[in-house]
Amino acid sequence: MSHTRWKLSRDRSSGVSHVEPAEVVAEREQIRLALALGQLVYDRRVALDLTQAALAERLGMTADDVEAVELGGMLPLTADLLVRLATALGVTVDLHVVADGHPTVVFEEHAA
Repeated sequence: MSHTRWKLSRDRSSGVSHVEPAEVVAEREQIRLALALGQLVYDRRVALDLTQAALAERLGMTADDVEAVELGGMLPLTADLLVRLATALGVTVDLHVVADGHPTVVFEEHAA
């Protein structure tokens, strides 16, 4: 068999446009949001010169949980987690969810 003939499942349809199921789109957006949040948590933790263990203590979590958050593996994202992160990192969490758009998350530092 020639591997050059393999096609992705999305490319197999014969000219018919493929629409992903809503569940797949929603899951993809959750993953994208979790990855963005993880990068923000990592960047803020490093800026505060905190170890994962120190942040975990502030959050009442384990260092492994903090690592999971930073790697985007803490799904589903909950309001409780966002509130705990905001408190532990001294930030305001700005979450925008837009219909037919990509949700975004931003940290705003509290004024000193």
